[in-house]
Amino acid sequence: MFWYVVDRKIHKDDNLVTFLNKQEGIRAFVPKIEKWYSVRGVKDYIVKDLYPDHMFIVTDMGKDLLFEEYKELFHSKNNIFTLNTEEQLLMEYFYSNGDVIKHSIGNIVNSQLIIDEGPLLNYKGKITKINRHHRTATLKNIFFNEKFLVPLEIVSKS
Repeated sequence: MFWYVVDRKIHKDDNLVTFLNKQEGIRAFVPKIEKWYSVRGVKDYIVKDLYPDHMFIVTDMGKDLLFEEYKELFHSKNNIFTLNTEEQLLMEYFYSNGDVIKHSIGNIVNSQLIIDEGPLLNYKGKITKINRHHRTATLKNIFFNEKFLVPLEIVSKS
């Protein structure tokens, strides 16, 4: 399978995602994460777009064939980026159960992070920063040289 990222600034609605998902052999989605919000005493996770200007496409079609089939949608091959192996493995792991990265739960014991549950179980060593206030972990720059945020709730620190 190939993973592609498409710049969707020109397609701000989700009609393109819906259309592509109706096609055989294509999975399209805008990546989402759970984000912690506390508004007027209500505290809970809501689902937000991780990269709102990008759409991911998973298919067995090569880039040239994908562009030829849907060139009226993409306008230019320059709008389609192929993920490298490391990026693809990261996306396959975090988006294997759908289009939303669920939050992980962990503890800090003697200045060491211990992940108890969630998708960060296998990625603890790649965390470069923890923001306890925003309940996020930042992974090493392994995705388009941008920060890759994953929701992380630290339930205790000792």
